[in-house]
Amino acid sequence: MEIAIRRLRPDVPLPEYKTPGACAFDLAVIEGRTLAPNERGIFPTGLVVKVPEDHVLILASRSSNAKKGITLSNGIGIIDGDYCGSNDQLHIALHNIGTEPYAVETGERIAQGMFVPITRAQFVEPTNWQAADRGGFGTTG
Repeated sequence: MEIAIRRLRPDVPLPEYKTPGACAFDLAVIEGRTLAPNERGIFPTGLVVKVPEDHVLILASRSSNAKKGITLSNGIGIIDGDYCGSNDQLHIALHNIGTEPYAVETGERIAQGMFVPITRAQFVEPTNWQAADRGGFGTTG
């Protein structure tokens, strides 16, 4: 699959898959700064990505972030196909969940992205709803 991508500066690294079996590609930040404990920050990537039709780009935290004490502020990022204007730059929202300040370095790979096919639902309200109750939130143990 070919993905249209725009670098906002010539020195911005293109995303890359680090191993032949990787399902997600790494994303780096182009401006670093230090996050204090429990501080959140938004970091630019310098990239605009055109998500293919019938797909979504999901941004997730890299596994190594757990060792660093940082995570994505919103758990995951959802990038829709229509977020691709000339200045619709991908940003990564980070949260320092550690007890020490964390210095995010310029060029540091702090997120990973996956293109996932989607199906849009058409919602209907049936008049004869019949389904057994399972017992509420968290009932499977």
